[in-house]
Amino acid sequence: MASAAFPPTWRTALTSGTSMVAGTIVAANALRILSTIILTRALSPADFGVAGITAAILVVMGMISDFGFGVYIVQHPRGDEPRLLDIVWTVRLVRSALLTLILLVLAGPIAGLLDKPAMHAVIVVTAFQFVIEGISSLAPLSAIRRQRLAMLSLLDIVTAVSQTVIGILLALLLHNYWAIVIGGLIGTALRSVLSYLLFPGSRRRFGYDRAEVTAMWRFGRTVAGAHTIQVLLSNFDKFALSRLVPFGVFGLYVLASNLSGAPSAFTQLYPNRVLLPAYADALRRGSDVLAAVYYAGRRWVMLLYLVAMGGFIAMAPAVIHLLYDPRYADAARYMQILSIAPAFALNNYAAREVLIVAGRVRTLLIANLVRLGWLLAMGTAGFLIAGPIGLVAAVGLIEIPVMLYCWYELGRIGVFRIGEELLMLAALGFGLLMGVGGNELYFLLFGGG
Repeated sequence: MASAAFPPTWRTALTSGTSMVAGTIVAANALRILSTIILTRALSPADFGVAGITAAILVVMGMISDFGFGVYIVQHPRGDEPRLLDIVWTVRLVRSALLTLILLVLAGPIAGLLDKPAMHAVIVVTAFQFVIEGISSLAPLSAIRRQRLAMLSLLDIVTAVSQTVIGILLALLLHNYWAIVIGGLIGTALRSVLSYLLFPGSRRRFGYDRAEVTAMWRFGRTVAGAHTIQVLLSNFDKFALSRLVPFGVFGLYVLASNLSGAPSAFTQLYPNRVLLPAYADALRRGSDVLAAVYYAGRRWVMLLYLVAMGGFIAMAPAVIHLLYDPRYADAARYMQILSIAPAFALNNYAAREVLIVAGRVRTLLIANLVRLGWLLAMGTAGFLIAGPIGLVAAVGLIEIPVMLYCWYELGRIGVFRIGEELLMLAALGFGLLMGVGGNELYFLLFGGG
């Protein structure tokens, strides 16, 4: 009887939200690495440069108009009501259609601003990403609210596998950057279709309510302002470097950025899909419960992540040497520098979610103003002193001042514990030491040092 009432520990662990997210990220990153191994042999560094700047344009356009639809649904007291979901879906669809039209109009001027006329056609084609994404279902967002992550993880994995296979086949056929561009469009379309097929009751209809849209605007304008600064900061390096260096060198940077960004998927999904609903539930049970849950619920995940990130940073030269041919060797130094930011980001994003739940949505904007101040001051100084690599260093270290600001805000809501924070930093340091040893051992065994 006991075993029937209480499932085995291993089964509980495997089906927990953290395990679902971690498994999804591991699978997605394995596919990403496999894809880049094949694509770097079928495409040139310049092709990665074109694809990288196009992706940056899409991210900037999407984020500056992001009103936090997912967070709005998760935290809303009536987030499960069909009428509210219809209104959110309608607003999001209208936004997506407008973004497509705007980017179609701006394709020429953007290509001219980048001094890359050939980008015009690429930008026009990728503009349709927005409207394809906009027609997708809200069911994945509702799954986060209900903490039902199994089907959401399946959606992520199926989409990633399909897009990887399609991208590889197109690269072998076309041998240019259009393989990545077209593969991205097909992957987005497939995800939109599956968002309906995999989730029962996911169909939505057009809906409008002035009061609800106004409430959504009041909530989302702070989120949009914060995202605007954040996305401009996170892509400023790509726009600047695309003008400062040849596309071949920029392609190395894009490859390094993609690899260093692999952990970023976890830093975004784990806080959003696991911690945010847990913190919201804890606050509904009392502020004391929230304070207890903040560190306890994520401690071991954070420690393992930071040890792994330390090793990841230190072993970047070995990773590049193992995966790619000698043309891409210089990507290693970019990868090491850029990987510092995601190492600190998970802790910062966890703080962000608990601060949102505690009613301090404005901290999102202030945190990004901190990032802006850092990049303006240190990015300028780094570029003047060391050239483009100095700017890259400022980008890699950008989450450190944000961490200090988050400590201050956590103290204001009564959940900050300095011992817990120092433990996290010690885990990162331990990982770095282990990684240095691993990197030296790799080159000792396989040469090419």
